[in-house]
Amino acid sequence: MTQETVWVPLPSGDRSPALVWAGELSKPLVMIWPGLGVGASYYRPLAEELHRRGYPVAVGELRGHGESTARASRSNNWGYHDLAAQDYPLTLRAVKEHLELPMAHPTVLLTHSMGGQIGVLFLARPEARELGLRAMMGVGSGSPYLPSFPTPMRRRIRTGTLLMGGFGKVLGYWPGKIAGWDPSHYGRQAGRHMWEWGKLAWRNTYADLSGADVNYPAALAQVKLPVLLCYFDNDDSCPEASARSLAEHLPAAQIQCGELAGGLGHNRWARQPQIVVDRLEEFYAGL
Repeated sequence: MTQETVWVPLPSGDRSPALVWAGELSKPLVMIWPGLGVGASYYRPLAEELHRRGYPVAVGELRGHGESTARASRSNNWGYHDLAAQDYPLTLRAVKEHLELPMAHPTVLLTHSMGGQIGVLFLARPEARELGLRAMMGVGSGSPYLPSFPTPMRRRIRTGTLLMGGFGKVLGYWPGKIAGWDPSHYGRQAGRHMWEWGKLAWRNTYADLSGADVNYPAALAQVKLPVLLCYFDNDDSCPEASARSLAEHLPAAQIQCGELAGGLGHNRWARQPQIVVDRLEEFYAGL
């Protein structure tokens, strides 16, 4: 099967695409979620490698990124809860309907960076059970908690959270470019999301997320699914301590944290995916 695109309607009236490849029914669906500021199309080599190995696979689009029609503004705002409670389950349902898979078909989340911060919240939601979630593997998915980073990166994250979170609180969105320059390199972002990202960086907490319909810290403490958090040996954006800070939110889960050799940094592994796909297969085979 060649890649197809499924458009996912969101409660806001916007639509976000999912890139979809069919696969063998005996294999789990691998649902890929991107990092902040990265469009779904960047992960096409990763998805194609999984497809080549027989997996049904889909790449979601974070709201407001890539080809998503959403545009962050004061009146069109969203945060971590909206993405975990709306975008993740709605996308999974649309993908499974398109591929004619049962809603309970075994599913693995494969997340990058921000995709894993949201993915952890999704693990704690009832929709994760309804949609057959079996495990999550994060690559470069850690908490931005400031003490997890050495001084240069800690300073950069501190500045970013103050700038982007502050603008987001006042304007309702982070505009991306200021006087024609994007200091974050993340593009336009929802203000609520950036404010909550700052809370995660400063306090490492998912408490009191805007609009939350569950007590996320309490629900996270009940998650028992297998979770593998990997990071490449030269990933300054997700050192081991960052991965472990994210793992702290899942005290009852079957957590593994591990370094990957290969020097593929924070992003390049998605374009050169063999190491990650090999590790995913090893992880899933051991469940």
